[in-house]
Amino acid sequence: MPKTLPRLPGVRRDVRRSAVRAALAVTAAATLTAAGFTMASTGARAADGDVATSVLADLTISDVPAAGLDAFNGVFGTAGSPPNGGLDNGDLSDPSGVLNYLTVRGQAVARTNAEAAKNWAQAQASGFTLSLNERNFLAVGSLDAYAECIPAPIGPLALAYARTDSNTINVLGRQVPTGTTQIEVTGAELGAAGVSTATLTIQYDQFEDPSGGGYQPQSSARAGLDITISGVLRDEEGQELYNGPLVDVELGHVDVTCDGTTSPPVTTPPPTSPPPTTVPPTSPPPTTIPPTSPPPTTIPPTSPPPTTVPPTSPPPTTIPPTSPPPTTVPPTSPPPTTPPPTRPPTPTPTPTKPGPTHEPDYGYGHGYGDH
Repeated sequence: MPKTLPRLPGVRRDVRRSAVRAALAVTAAATLTAAGFTMASTGARAADGDVATSVLADLTISDVPAAGLDAFNGVFGTAGSPPNGGLDNGDLSDPSGVLNYLTVRGQAVARTNAEAAKNWAQAQASGFTLSLNERNFLAVGSLDAYAECIPAPIGPLALAYARTDSNTINVLGRQVPTGTTQIEVTGAELGAAGVSTATLTIQYDQFEDPSGGGYQPQSSARAGLDITISGVLRDEEGQELYNGPLVDVELGHVDVTCDGTTSPPVTTPPPTSPPPTTVPPTSPPPTTIPPTSPPPTTIPPTSPPPTTVPPTSPPPTTIPPTSPPPTTVPPTSPPPTTPPPTRPPTPTPTPTKPGPTHEPDYGYGHGYGDH
């Protein structure tokens, strides 16, 4: 399993890389001199004095016979622009043979531009794969690196960023994050027949200066990726065969500065243009014509008089008061309520028992006269 190691306090990235690159350079130079190998000239890199530079890939391989590695150093994809030098679309001719080891996926971009307004540098690719001993030793995802510097009078302002896939790389099939990581591998994975086991230390740095991807008040900017891999190689008995650097890869290094720009002198011509601005003052007099239009607006005030006609209508409203007198008629109707006093006819004759129709001694059965 990969083992991430903390960076030692107080150790600067550029100092560490200087030591590593020095060791790699000594090893590679000694071997190349002995073999009579002709290195790529420094002309493949950006020339001194450029204010914007871009290097898509810078590869260094150490001479490690135990690991089956031969020394190599070269760059691929370079561009550089001197002060106010304009656009450089880059050299992708690969004179040093980097592409014999490194596969660049997608369109390779390395370009710079230097103008009075700003200097910028860019490096892009869809991905990279480093093959050693016929094995995919290192794989890096897509890269987009950019740096920009805006000079005075607007600046100095600088911006830089280096964007990659998930900020991880792949070393012999292991995912490795930024920082320092250790992994254990076998000689078979390295493609080294005389190696049994190996401990690889990977230092992966993604740098942006200034950081944050936004403009900062400074006069230079730089960004890119640095990957350094060293290893301890052991035989079957555990004896150490090699301990030192193996590979160093710099990808998408872009660097710009505001120095050497000539933007301030360019701003001096504008002062000669103000005099022509005196012609406009002759145009204000014609603007006096509009004031003649307000008088016609006095016509509307003549319309208010016709509004006096409505006051003649209120008098007809006095007719309603004549209607209240007819309301006195209802009081004449109460007298017909006198008929009730005709109640005297109510007395009726008192009933009288009918007189006897027979004699007092008349009866049924045996009469009362028998007594």
